Amino acid sequence: MLIEKGYKYRIQPNKTQQEQLETMFSAKRFVWNHFLKLNMDRYEKKEHLIPYNKMSKLLTELKGNHPWLYQCEKSVLQNTLKDLASAYSRFNKGQKKYSKKTLEKAARTGKALTFYDLEGHPKFKSYRDLVQSCKMSWTGNNIEVKEKEVQYTSSGKYRKQNCKIKLPKVKDVKIAYSRPYQGRMVSAAITKESDGKYYVSLCCIEIEHEPTAATGSNVGIDMGLKAFYYTSDKEVAENPKYYRKYEKRMIKEQRKLSRRQKGGKNRNRQRVKVSRWHKRVRNCRKDFIHRLSTSLIERYDQIFIEDLNVKGMIKNRRLAKSIADAGFSEFFRQLEYKGKWNYKLVRKVDRFYASSQICSKCGHQSEQTKDLSVRLYRCEECGLEIDRDFNAAINIQKEGLRTAS
Repeated sequence: MLIEKGYKYRIQPNKTQQEQLETMFSAKRFVWNHFLKLNMDRYEKKEHLIPYNKMSKLLTELKGNHPWLYQCEKSVLQNTLKDLASAYSRFNKGQKKYSKKTLEKAARTGKALTFYDLEGHPKFKSYRDLVQSCKMSWTGNNIEVKEKEVQYTSSGKYRKQNCKIKLPKVKDVKIAYSRPYQGRMVSAAITKESDGKYYVSLCCIEIEHEPTAATGSNVGIDMGLKAFYYTSDKEVAENPKYYRKYEKRMIKEQRKLSRRQKGGKNRNRQRVKVSRWHKRVRNCRKDFIHRLSTSLIERYDQIFIEDLNVKGMIKNRRLAKSIADAGFSEFFRQLEYKGKWNYKLVRKVDRFYASSQICSKCGHQSEQTKDLSVRLYRCEECGLEIDRDFNAAINIQKEGLRTAS
């Protein structure tokens, strides 16, 4: 099976290369903001938006008026226009409404709302944004990883050392080449994260992927907060709660940041420290979810999981932090694309299906579990006593099999 995959590596540009990358980031912001303003003026006048082909021609004129744009790789600016065109396409297809947060801010400040404040409308980019990025296309071998293998004298194993990646306008940059990429490279995205570190993400296609062997088994999964999930096979995945684990230290560092003077060097140093703690939590959570999702895909051919309204659940102020810390949406996303790669069925059961209220043995429905403090399900008809979460997982499995058939 041929799949598309991304490979992310840490890069270490020198001072000159960092300046060149900053020039590319600035050029991208300038082009994005320029054409966004043009489209906003046309949108306000109820005229047709400028399509990508016309924006590409106008970009040539813009370069003539601003020669410094030639210092940027041309594919970076072309990809910027494509991203803007696709952003407006998504905005036009979506619902035109204001978010609750936007409405509350307008009521508090007395500011009149415009179409720019609508949900999904493209926003202007700023050099103050903590994350900066640009995307360049692969053409004529302009992006190339230069490997260098060094052999250990004692163990005889090989390791990568002093590897570099050739990037347009930036030349050879040191790269932590932890694993070789596969397939055919089509683009590379350079990202400067909030902690000041640089990364390159290589998008590759036509990668040969061997699907995992079929097992003939299926499972139902009930998500939770005390434990991450419960399965119909009586398996429990503990919730590591990484944010709670590092919360005290993060609060301490955030307090230090709030006391620093704005615009000072000490404030920027402290901001980087806070960003590193958030990055640690994010990486721990993503690693945990990758391990769980891969394990499920390898063991089951059919996975049925309850469909959660995560966006609505986060509005609960008592549980919002715990729900966001769990990373349910990322877990669903990984299960879905890994299932497609391995020809496994991953299906969500209707969120309005009363999986916790139905007896998994006789099918009798009771409203006793509407109270979340009730952890044991006792059936009034057949007398079954079972943990409410395992009971829900079994019901999700049965409902999933019914709908799949």
